[in-house]
Amino acid sequence: MAGILASIELPQPKRTSLSESVADTIAEAIATRIIVPGERIVEATLVEKLGVSRVPIREALKVLHAQGIISGVGHKGYRIAAFDPKVAQQVMEVRLSLEAFLLRDAIQNWRMGNGSPAVLDAAIEKMYASAKAGNAQSSLTADLEFHRSIRNAADNAIAGILWDTIARHVLIVSNLERFRDEDLSAIPHQHEAFRDWILAEIAKPETNATDVQKALEDHMFLIARKKNPGSQG
Repeated sequence: MAGILASIELPQPKRTSLSESVADTIAEAIATRIIVPGERIVEATLVEKLGVSRVPIREALKVLHAQGIISGVGHKGYRIAAFDPKVAQQVMEVRLSLEAFLLRDAIQNWRMGNGSPAVLDAAIEKMYASAKAGNAQSSLTADLEFHRSIRNAADNAIAGILWDTIARHVLIVSNLERFRDEDLSAIPHQHEAFRDWILAEIAKPETNATDVQKALEDHMFLIARKKNPGSQG
């Protein structure tokens, strides 16, 4: 195998591309309802608003289409997909399953001294700053950053890749009224409570998988349970 690899040209690894950044920007705009489900995506408008060429815009739209975030056909135009309660629930359930593995592994790594849970504090500080500024979009991205820190600390390649695949879906559906507090000032407090639970688990000799699942459910479905006591979502 080494001889074969030495004789061929391999594509070079790519850093985060402009098209991925554009895709993230569009997803954030959908999440904060700047662009709403069903709305038509106009390529020329994106070029004007984002100040980038058509090439990364088209690449970003192809990525979002492949992920099911927009629908339609390129030459006929795209529209924002509908993120109805059923789709939102499915995304959150998949997220819960993945993050249970990631949180379990992150806690174990932190317990062993591999990295520090202090990385969670930076995202919480951004949530406080976002609340003070009344910036819902910044609060959303800080929320996702908090959970991405857990994903990174887990060092679980398979679960991590799958989490990355649905990260934009999570960003969008987590802002629905059913899953996220409308009061931006409440969000950092909720994440501090979750961080404190994590710190308490790290101090224990081992972590029970059932406890991890329950803590995640309490954190992720907090708002839904406030509105529908006895229900997960």
